[in-house]
Amino acid sequence: MKPRDRLALALLAAGLGSYALRRSTRPSYLDLKGKRVLITGGSRGLGLVLARRLADEGAHLIICARDRDELDLASDDLVQRGARVLS
Repeated sequence: MKPRDRLALALLAAGLGSYALRRSTRPSYLDLKGKRVLITGGSRGLGLVLARRLADEGAHLIICARDRDELDLASDDLVQRGARVLS
């Protein structure tokens, strides 16, 4: 993995960690229920984990990925969890 990619991953992880810490005390304008969220790379890995978490928060998901078969599997998984998904 390139150093630039490691830095990007570290920054993303820090941001997600910060989000998780502030989740219980976030202002109402950060309520994701019914909001549309676009997730690139949403068929696996961190993108899919993020999609699942946002689905639990009530967000409407738009996911995209390079592999159509994986995207279909991810979409089915999210729909089974009760999410509204466009892929």
